[in-house]
Amino acid sequence: MFLESFRHLIEIEALKKQNQQNLMQISSENKRISDLDERRAKTRTQIENLILEEKNLNLSDTQQQIDVLQVRFKKLNSQLALAVTEKEQIAFENQIKLVKNEMDHLEALYFNNLEKSESIQKDISNNNEFLEGSLESLEIIKTEVANNISAEQKIIEDRNLRIQSLTERLQPSLKNLYLETEKKFKPKRPVSYLIDKKCSECHMLADTMLKNSLEEGRSIEFCPSCGRLLIPETAKIY
Repeated sequence: MFLESFRHLIEIEALKKQNQQNLMQISSENKRISDLDERRAKTRTQIENLILEEKNLNLSDTQQQIDVLQVRFKKLNSQLALAVTEKEQIAFENQIKLVKNEMDHLEALYFNNLEKSESIQKDISNNNEFLEGSLESLEIIKTEVANNISAEQKIIEDRNLRIQSLTERLQPSLKNLYLETEKKFKPKRPVSYLIDKKCSECHMLADTMLKNSLEEGRSIEFCPSCGRLLIPETAKIY
């Protein structure tokens, strides 16, 4: 009585499993876009951080400090040339030494930071090139993804028509029980096979009476353990 419907159930479940594979492919296609979008977002953040890093080098401020010291250095040397006493000469020489040391320190800092700035500018340029190039790639990928997803959705739609047709051909009582069980177990598999008197999902051993009744297609049975709708292995053969 129910064997024909059981065969329909087997095909329905197989088709739904294939749909899941198509849905996974759709998810994979969407991930191509999200991955590139995420990488572009990270690149924009990197550019912002690099700009801030360069700003914190304070190259302009350091150069101004060096300019001020150079003016003072020249002035002190002029004053040294006009020194009258040895005490004045020593005082100017000490000041000149201090200014020279500070200038040397700032110049070393300036050129070191200048090198860092050039490296940062190169990184910024490379990141901007990536953003520009990836924007074009992103548009190409979006077109490819849209086409691929459309094809996958068409396959799913066609398959769903077959699933709907098979569902309508189920015995009414089996159909109702199947739909209720599907809601209960969603997204897990709502059916299982009775193989060698064992549930294929939870491996619970069923009694002989249940096995015989199910395999002969005389009744609708559920696994006493996991509650799934049981399909007899004989339904594959008939």
